[in-house]
Amino acid sequence: MTIAFFDCFSGISGDMILGALVDLGLDIEDVASTLSSLDLEEFRLEKHSTTSGTLSRTARSPRG
Repeated sequence: MTIAFFDCFSGISGDMILGALVDLGLDIEDVASTLSSLDLEEFRLEKHSTTSGTLSRTARSPRG
């Protein structure tokens, strides 16, 4: 069993957690499938990977 521990002493947002989990190997299609089984309004998940220097990350879509 793999356990993830978040030590968020100053807080973390949901999109930051989701991006980190996707970077660790969580399949975003599995997340979308699970969320679609809930009684939610319409939603869309998109994966965007960016690199800045030697750091890479998965981020949400820019708001526009």
